[in-house]
Amino acid sequence: MTRLWPEGSPITVLIGATEEPSQFSWQGQTHAAKEITRRWRINLDWWREGVWRDYFKLTTQTGLLVVIFHDLQTGQWYLQRLYD
Repeated sequence: MTRLWPEGSPITVLIGATEEPSQFSWQGQTHAAKEITRRWRINLDWWREGVWRDYFKLTTQTGLLVVIFHDLQTGQWYLQRLYD
């Protein structure tokens, strides 16, 4: 089962030396990143308010597989998808 938050669930992210997420905190728990399996950027509807985000699909040290994103307009980070 996959849990999806289309608008994202707010998280706090620590950026590592590679300028990629090294850990994130969600619902009172901290999850260390083990491996980033994919990274991509979207820039949609730029002529309006638009959406400008960096996405990361990663696994954690505890075995979670998640998709998180960084809203490049606001600076906020979000958890969008959690794979069970």
